[in-house]
Amino acid sequence: MIELKNITKKFVTPYAETQLYSGLNFKIESWDFIAILGSSWSWKTTLLNMMSGLVNFDDWELSVNDKKYSEMTWDTLTKFRWANMSFIFQQFHLIPNLSVRENIELPLDINKTKQRFSVEEILKKVWLQDKIDSYPFNLSGWEQQRVAIARAFISDTPILLADEPTGNLDETNSKNVMEILTDLHGETQNTIVLITHDLDVAKYANKQYELTWNSLKLLK
Repeated sequence: MIELKNITKKFVTPYAETQLYSGLNFKIESWDFIAILGSSWSWKTTLLNMMSGLVNFDDWELSVNDKKYSEMTWDTLTKFRWANMSFIFQQFHLIPNLSVRENIELPLDINKTKQRFSVEEILKKVWLQDKIDSYPFNLSGWEQQRVAIARAFISDTPILLADEPTGNLDETNSKNVMEILTDLHGETQNTIVLITHDLDVAKYANKQYELTWNSLKLLK
Protein backbone atom coordinates (compact mmCIF):
# COMPACT_ATOMS: atom_id res chain seq x y z
CA MET A 1 0.00 0.00 0.00
CA ILE A 2 1.19 3.51 -0.86
CA GLU A 3 -0.13 6.28 1.38
CA LEU A 4 0.42 10.02 0.93
CA LYS A 5 -0.52 12.35 3.77
CA ASN A 6 -0.71 16.14 3.53
CA ILE A 7 1.73 16.31 0.61
CA THR A 8 2.90 19.85 -0.04
CA LYS A 9 5.46 20.78 -2.68
CA LYS A 10 6.54 24.02 -4.32
CA PHE A 11 9.35 25.17 -6.56
CA VAL A 12 11.01 28.43 -5.62
CA THR A 13 13.27 30.44 -7.94
CA PRO A 14 14.58 33.99 -7.57
CA TYR A 15 11.76 35.09 -9.88
CA ALA A 16 8.71 33.06 -8.91
CA GLU A 17 7.20 30.50 -6.58
CA THR A 18 5.13 27.66 -8.05
CA GLN A 19 2.81 25.66 -5.81
CA LEU A 20 2.59 22.09 -7.12
CA TYR A 21 0.55 20.41 -4.39
CA SER A 22 -1.05 21.60 -1.19
CA GLY A 23 -2.40 19.16 1.38
CA LEU A 24 -2.62 16.25 -1.06
CA ASN A 25 -3.87 13.03 0.56
CA PHE A 26 -4.13 9.72 -1.26
CA LYS A 27 -3.99 5.98 -0.68
CA ILE A 28 -3.18 3.24 -3.19
CA GLU A 29 -4.11 -0.26 -2.09
CA SER A 30 -1.89 -3.26 -2.67
CA TRP A 31 -2.56 -4.96 -6.02
CA ASP A 32 -4.27 -1.84 -7.40
CA PHE A 33 -3.72 -0.80 -11.01
CA ILE A 34 -4.38 2.93 -11.13
CA ALA A 35 -3.91 5.57 -13.81
CA ILE A 36 -3.27 9.23 -12.98
CA LEU A 37 -4.37 11.67 -15.67
CA GLY A 38 -3.48 15.30 -16.01
CA SER A 39 -2.19 17.97 -18.34
CA SER A 40 1.51 18.58 -18.99
CA TRP A 41 1.41 21.25 -16.26
CA SER A 42 -0.14 19.06 -13.57
CA TRP A 43 3.26 17.74 -12.37
CA LYS A 44 2.28 14.08 -12.73
CA THR A 45 5.87 12.87 -13.13
CA THR A 46 6.95 14.84 -10.07
CA LEU A 47 4.30 13.03 -8.03
CA LEU A 48 5.53 9.68 -9.34
CA ASN A 49 9.11 10.60 -8.42
CA MET A 50 7.93 11.49 -4.92
CA MET A 51 6.36 8.04 -4.58
CA SER A 52 9.72 6.51 -5.48
CA GLY A 53 11.58 8.73 -3.04
CA LEU A 54 13.61 10.42 -5.78
CA VAL A 55 12.10 13.85 -5.04
CA ASN A 56 11.61 15.29 -1.56
CA PHE A 57 8.53 17.07 -0.22
CA ASP A 58 8.31 20.39 1.58
CA ASP A 59 5.77 19.05 4.06
CA TRP A 60 4.76 15.44 3.90
CA GLU A 61 4.34 11.93 5.10
CA LEU A 62 4.60 9.10 2.64
CA SER A 63 4.72 5.42 3.44
CA VAL A 64 4.97 2.27 1.36
CA ASN A 65 3.86 -0.97 2.97
CA ASP A 66 3.92 0.85 6.33
CA LYS A 67 7.55 1.95 5.86
CA LYS A 68 7.74 5.73 6.34
CA TYR A 69 10.13 7.57 4.04
CA SER A 70 10.75 10.22 6.71
CA GLU A 71 12.27 7.60 8.99
CA MET A 72 14.75 6.33 6.38
CA THR A 73 18.22 7.58 5.56
CA TRP A 74 18.97 8.19 1.88
CA ASP A 75 20.93 4.91 1.66
CA THR A 76 18.12 2.97 3.34
CA LEU A 77 15.53 4.53 1.05
CA THR A 78 17.64 3.69 -2.01
CA LYS A 79 17.88 0.04 -0.98
CA PHE A 80 14.15 0.01 -0.19
CA ARG A 81 13.40 1.38 -3.67
CA TRP A 82 15.58 -1.26 -5.33
CA ALA A 83 13.86 -4.06 -3.43
CA ASN A 84 10.28 -2.83 -3.89
CA MET A 85 9.96 -0.84 -7.12
CA SER A 86 10.42 -1.27 -10.84
CA PHE A 87 10.05 1.43 -13.49
CA ILE A 88 8.89 1.92 -17.08
CA PHE A 89 9.52 5.28 -18.76
CA GLN A 90 8.44 7.07 -21.91
CA GLN A 91 12.04 6.85 -23.09
CA PHE A 92 13.14 3.23 -23.22
CA HIS A 93 16.52 3.74 -21.48
CA LEU A 94 18.11 0.63 -22.94
CA ILE A 95 21.91 0.31 -22.91
CA PRO A 96 22.88 0.30 -26.62
CA ASN A 97 25.92 -1.97 -26.33
CA LEU A 98 24.04 -4.60 -24.30
CA SER A 99 21.90 -7.32 -25.84
CA VAL A 100 18.22 -7.72 -25.05
CA ARG A 101 19.09 -10.45 -22.53
CA GLU A 102 21.72 -8.27 -20.86
CA ASN A 103 19.42 -5.23 -20.68
CA ILE A 104 16.70 -7.30 -19.03
CA GLU A 105 19.11 -8.83 -16.51
CA LEU A 106 20.56 -5.43 -15.56
CA PRO A 107 18.32 -4.70 -12.52
CA LEU A 108 19.00 -8.19 -11.20
CA ASP A 109 22.74 -7.55 -11.43
CA ILE A 110 22.67 -4.00 -10.02
CA ASN A 111 19.88 -4.15 -7.45
CA LYS A 112 20.28 -7.81 -6.47
CA THR A 113 16.51 -8.23 -6.51
CA LYS A 114 14.74 -11.56 -6.40
CA GLN A 115 13.99 -12.87 -9.89
CA ARG A 116 10.33 -13.42 -10.83
CA PHE A 117 10.70 -14.89 -14.34
CA SER A 118 13.55 -16.24 -16.42
CA VAL A 119 14.61 -14.03 -19.32
CA GLU A 120 13.13 -16.53 -21.75
CA GLU A 121 9.80 -16.58 -19.86
CA ILE A 122 9.38 -12.81 -19.69
CA LEU A 123 10.37 -12.34 -23.35
CA LYS A 124 7.67 -14.81 -24.35
CA LYS A 125 5.14 -12.80 -22.35
CA VAL A 126 6.06 -9.61 -24.24
CA TRP A 127 6.18 -11.42 -27.63
CA LEU A 128 9.93 -11.03 -28.13
CA GLN A 129 11.35 -14.50 -27.56
CA ASP A 130 13.12 -14.40 -30.96
CA LYS A 131 15.01 -11.16 -30.08
CA ILE A 132 16.94 -12.35 -27.03
CA ASP A 133 20.36 -11.83 -28.63
CA SER A 134 19.46 -8.66 -30.57
CA TYR A 135 20.72 -5.17 -29.70
CA PRO A 136 18.56 -2.05 -29.24
CA PHE A 137 19.68 -0.50 -32.55
CA ASN A 138 18.18 -3.52 -34.35
CA LEU A 139 14.78 -3.03 -32.68
CA SER A 140 11.83 -0.78 -33.46
CA GLY A 141 10.54 1.63 -30.82
CA TRP A 142 7.66 -0.75 -30.14
CA GLU A 143 10.09 -3.62 -29.61
CA GLN A 144 12.34 -1.53 -27.36
CA GLN A 145 9.41 -0.65 -25.11
CA ARG A 146 8.58 -4.33 -24.77
CA VAL A 147 12.17 -4.96 -23.66
CA ALA A 148 11.73 -2.17 -21.09
CA ILE A 149 8.54 -3.84 -19.84
CA ALA A 150 10.33 -7.19 -19.58
CA ARG A 151 13.13 -5.52 -17.61
CA ALA A 152 10.57 -4.05 -15.18
CA PHE A 153 8.78 -7.36 -14.58
CA ILE A 154 11.73 -9.74 -14.31
CA SER A 155 12.37 -8.56 -10.73
CA ASP A 156 9.95 -9.75 -8.06
CA THR A 157 9.12 -6.23 -6.88
CA PRO A 158 5.62 -5.45 -5.56
CA ILE A 159 5.31 -1.97 -7.11
CA LEU A 160 5.61 -0.77 -10.72
CA LEU A 161 5.75 2.95 -11.51
CA ALA A 162 5.09 3.69 -15.19
CA ASP A 163 5.63 7.20 -16.57
CA GLU A 164 3.89 7.71 -19.94
CA PRO A 165 4.91 4.24 -21.20
CA THR A 166 2.96 4.73 -24.45
CA GLY A 167 4.11 8.31 -25.07
CA ASN A 168 6.42 7.40 -27.96
CA LEU A 169 4.12 4.87 -29.59
CA ASP A 170 1.34 5.02 -32.15
CA GLU A 171 -2.26 4.15 -31.29
CA THR A 172 -2.01 0.46 -32.24
CA ASN A 173 1.18 -0.19 -30.30
CA SER A 174 -0.05 1.86 -27.34
CA LYS A 175 -2.98 -0.54 -27.17
CA ASN A 176 -0.61 -3.51 -27.41
CA VAL A 177 1.55 -2.18 -24.55
CA MET A 178 -1.47 -1.74 -22.32
CA GLU A 179 -2.73 -5.24 -23.09
CA ILE A 180 0.67 -6.64 -22.07
CA LEU A 181 0.68 -4.58 -18.84
CA THR A 182 -2.87 -5.69 -18.03
CA ASP A 183 -2.01 -9.36 -18.57
CA LEU A 184 1.16 -9.10 -16.47
CA HIS A 185 -0.68 -7.29 -13.69
CA GLY A 186 -3.26 -10.06 -13.61
CA GLU A 187 -0.49 -12.65 -13.31
CA THR A 188 1.82 -10.90 -10.83
CA GLN A 189 -0.77 -8.94 -8.80
CA ASN A 190 1.74 -6.14 -8.26
CA THR A 191 0.67 -2.55 -7.63
CA ILE A 192 0.85 -0.40 -10.77
CA VAL A 193 0.77 3.39 -10.80
CA LEU A 194 0.53 4.64 -14.39
CA ILE A 195 1.00 8.28 -15.41
CA THR A 196 -0.62 9.28 -18.70
CA HIS A 197 -2.33 12.15 -20.51
CA ASP A 198 -4.34 9.71 -22.67
CA LEU A 199 -7.78 8.68 -21.43
CA ASP A 200 -7.83 5.67 -23.78
CA VAL A 201 -4.63 4.41 -22.13
CA ALA A 202 -5.95 5.15 -18.63
CA LYS A 203 -9.05 3.03 -19.25
CA TYR A 204 -6.95 -0.14 -19.00
CA ALA A 205 -6.39 0.57 -15.30
CA ASN A 206 -8.82 -0.53 -12.62
CA LYS A 207 -9.18 3.06 -11.42
CA GLN A 208 -8.59 6.43 -13.10
CA TYR A 209 -7.78 9.65 -11.25
CA GLU A 210 -7.34 13.24 -12.36
CA LEU A 211 -4.54 15.14 -10.62
CA THR A 212 -5.11 18.70 -9.43
CA TRP A 213 -3.00 20.83 -7.11
CA ASN A 214 -4.54 19.45 -3.91
CA SER A 215 -6.43 16.30 -4.82
CA LEU A 216 -6.64 13.17 -6.93
CA LYS A 217 -10.20 13.03 -8.20
CA LEU A 218 -11.58 9.56 -8.91
CA LEU A 219 -12.99 9.38 -12.44
CA LYS A 220 -13.84 5.67 -12.38
